[in-house]
Amino acid sequence: MKFLVGILALAVFLSALAVVDTAQRDRDLTRALSIHRQAIEKLNVTYAELQLEQGALAAQGRVDQIAQTRLDMHVPSADQVTMVFR
Repeated sequence: MKFLVGILALAVFLSALAVVDTAQRDRDLTRALSIHRQAIEKLNVTYAELQLEQGALAAQGRVDQIAQTRLDMHVPSADQVTMVFR
């Protein structure tokens, strides 16, 4: 009988250790999840800012201005345009 009580006491003790270990792992994983969610949010904000910047850089007016000032490009006159038909 004492042997059975000893085995049950050992099982309860090991079960308690498993609960403590599981709770600690849960806290660690919850903390890591929170850190990753914050990183994801920062990346989303950065991505949105980059999309806005890309839209501003690719605006047609800005492209035309750069083409005219830096690349010395211009709209061709009518006699410089050749139409090609198939």
